[in-house]
Amino acid sequence: MEGMVPAGQLLLTLFTSWIVACAADTKQTNWPLYSQKPVLLVWNAPTQECGTRHGVTLTLNQFDIVATPNEGFVRQNLTMFYKERLGLYPYFEHGGAAVHGGLPQLASLSQHYEKMPDSLQRYIPEPGAKGLAVIDWEEWRPLWIRNWDAKDIYRRKSCDLVAEKNLKWTPGEVEKVALQEFELSARKFMVETLKLGKSLRPKQLWGFYLFPDCYNHNYKEGLRNYTGVCPAVEVERNNQLNWLWMECTAFFPSIYMDSVLSSTNYGRLFVRNRVKEAMRLASVGDGLARPVFVYTRPTYNGQMTLLTETDLVSTIGESVALGAAGVIFWGDTSYASTTSCNILNKYLVGSLGRYLLNVSTAAEQCSKHLCRSLGRCFRREPDRDVYLHLSSATHSITSPSGQLRVTGAPGKAELAFFRTHFQCQCYGFFCVFSSHRWRGRTCLFPQTVVLKKTKNKKKQP
Repeated sequence: MEGMVPAGQLLLTLFTSWIVACAADTKQTNWPLYSQKPVLLVWNAPTQECGTRHGVTLTLNQFDIVATPNEGFVRQNLTMFYKERLGLYPYFEHGGAAVHGGLPQLASLSQHYEKMPDSLQRYIPEPGAKGLAVIDWEEWRPLWIRNWDAKDIYRRKSCDLVAEKNLKWTPGEVEKVALQEFELSARKFMVETLKLGKSLRPKQLWGFYLFPDCYNHNYKEGLRNYTGVCPAVEVERNNQLNWLWMECTAFFPSIYMDSVLSSTNYGRLFVRNRVKEAMRLASVGDGLARPVFVYTRPTYNGQMTLLTETDLVSTIGESVALGAAGVIFWGDTSYASTTSCNILNKYLVGSLGRYLLNVSTAAEQCSKHLCRSLGRCFRREPDRDVYLHLSSATHSITSPSGQLRVTGAPGKAELAFFRTHFQCQCYGFFCVFSSHRWRGRTCLFPQTVVLKKTKNKKKQP
């Protein structure tokens, strides 16, 4: 009949309108690795010797994943691929010796390809295994301008390579071509590595350690005027790396805090702006927004001084409130001494463990009540100091038999707080937003519309 829309077209029209409404608000993201876990907690420190060598068994039951970056450990749910662990990564040793060509433009991509399957078979032998695949390549950065200080060798060697072939060129001409050759080769090496990794281990979430970064370390020049805001020039440089962001399936930025920021609002601003920049870039391009897993430490950077309770909020709490998909605790070999093991364990059963249980439970409750467990809560106003914390009026955290436990349920005030200050980032393409009278904006799976055919009956005269 004229004016009627075919059922299939109507379904498509209705579904498209839902997707457009959702996309105009907040981009959907991947489902979490573990069901009902909007925030993944990961321990990735070489502390396995605390028990075997020092007789201190760390209480790590608050963590969804416990992995070590040390060599010899495989089949982990988080795999760190250092420069010698994945294919044939080109770099210069500290003494200047070239490894695998030294420069990306001199590396053999075909030989790198041939080696990668062996690397993956060693560390992630099951092709269908789920987990986090973190590539830790720190020797050079893909943007020429960011290879400063010790990394300047990659610029110098690139210029030498061009100058040897063009003896009459000016230094400016040499650098222009060297820059182009380096960046094109670096881009291809990183992109093709990700593509092959995703092809061979498709259920891993792939990304590069410390990426993205916004280089907001200017507090080192003085705290008086420090705002934490990412420098505009670095934001623009990050935009030049859209090719990288679109190829990654997860981000792994760092929020390591220096002790100069201890228990100050400056520390909070430092973390906030780093996570905000990562969340911004996570939505670049088509498809789902990439999950952001922040790397932090239980101590201040380069020290064994534990983070204060204020700084637990400024690091973990800030990241979770901004919508991070997980928090990864990193550490080095300095953590594996008898003294360090004892200090860490007291922290894990004390303020750190209690805070992790507090914030992860609050995130789960917000997801359940605000998003129907189909999405992750994040701040409506990114710069507002509101957090996903349990109320002491409705919850208590105890440690019967030495194991931390939380009891209680959110009251009306907490649910109202969720609705007022947080919103949902839905999981998956087919999960969309819907307005609900008391719940507010929540996540739903659109119901299939079934149109029944009806026969027109002739009226009896």
